[in-house]
Amino acid sequence: MNKLTKFIFLSMTCLLLLAFGSCQDYKTYAQQLEEMEEYIEDFMKQHDYVMTETQPDSIPWLDEKGRRMFYKTETGVYMHVIDTGLSAGKVTKNQPVLVRYTEMSVKGDSVTYSNLNSSFDPVEICYGTVNTGGNYSYYWGDCPAWHEALTYVGDEGHVMLIAPTDQGMPIYNNSQVELLSHFYELKFTFSRW
Repeated sequence: MNKLTKFIFLSMTCLLLLAFGSCQDYKTYAQQLEEMEEYIEDFMKQHDYVMTETQPDSIPWLDEKGRRMFYKTETGVYMHVIDTGLSAGKVTKNQPVLVRYTEMSVKGDSVTYSNLNSSFDPVEICYGTVNTGGNYSYYWGDCPAWHEALTYVGDEGHVMLIAPTDQGMPIYNNSQVELLSHFYELKFTFSRW
């Protein structure tokens, strides 16, 4: 091997090693999804929640030991109904709904925001039209998981849910380096005109 060939070979080897090493710093989408599910599983274990494949019949959704049961919906949202409220599942398209909530990341388990039991104004959503944020009334938007919860409850309904990134608030799924799920406790009040 002449000097030029040896130089090219060594240079290409170094470039490949550098590229391979730097690629290992990033997780594939499949790895991120797997990690997100592991965080959800850990969060549920820490809080003694139970996952179920079938929607429970009685309200609140509890197992025989009194633990909160979370039904995993087709969209991947983990739903727990505490109180169906009035006229469960009877919300109509574009109906204004006021939402009070507590939010926390399932990864960190610390409250990110809460207006559940405070004097802060509730967030107003229009059922069936997910707000992607940026307006004056609520910068972060709302999320598909909140709208899905309204198919299980009605006015004065109360739920807990875990929203995977794609069902969460736009602020979390538009610019994430990693996929994060969020836990929400939500209370709904239908707007009265």
